[in-house]
Amino acid sequence: MNAPALRDEHGFTLPELLIALVLSLMVVGTGVMVFSAAVHTQPEQQRRGEGIQQARTATERLTQEVRQGLSVPTATSNQLSIVTYVNSASCGGAASNSAIPCRVTYTCTAGSCTRVEALPNGLSPGPARTVVTGLTSSAVFSYLPSSANPKFVNMTFSFSAGNGDDSITVQDGATLRNAGTS
Repeated sequence: MNAPALRDEHGFTLPELLIALVLSLMVVGTGVMVFSAAVHTQPEQQRRGEGIQQARTATERLTQEVRQGLSVPTATSNQLSIVTYVNSASCGGAASNSAIPCRVTYTCTAGSCTRVEALPNGLSPGPARTVVTGLTSSAVFSYLPSSANPKFVNMTFSFSAGNGDDSITVQDGATLRNAGTS
């Protein structure tokens, strides 16, 4: 009996196996690089997302407090004091189902904004609570017709983009509906 010829055998040659190995390593390497890049950018994306959510929540609360506002004792680009109705048992105290007038002051400095409740005359302030962090500018507030006589309050929270992305801005405004009433 004669042995069959080598070219009749099924299988891959050594050069074919080496080329398949190199291509497989390139595909796996690309996948690892994409996964690694996603893992490294995820904390930054999460931080930005949390900042944006804080800004949305603060904007909604600010809009409500401005609409219920009675007067605006302080109006600058980085601070807004407004006498408004809040659901508290006492100004700066525990939450309640009844609304009482208090002076609420928002102060934005060094990339964050805080909120403080006090009596309508500004005395006995409660603790400052941070409502927004990660801002690129502390100039958050603008007023119409002017800061001396504000009837409309505009708030703009800007966040840095990082990694060459576009910056993100959360903006809203409200008119004092109860100005001059007590």
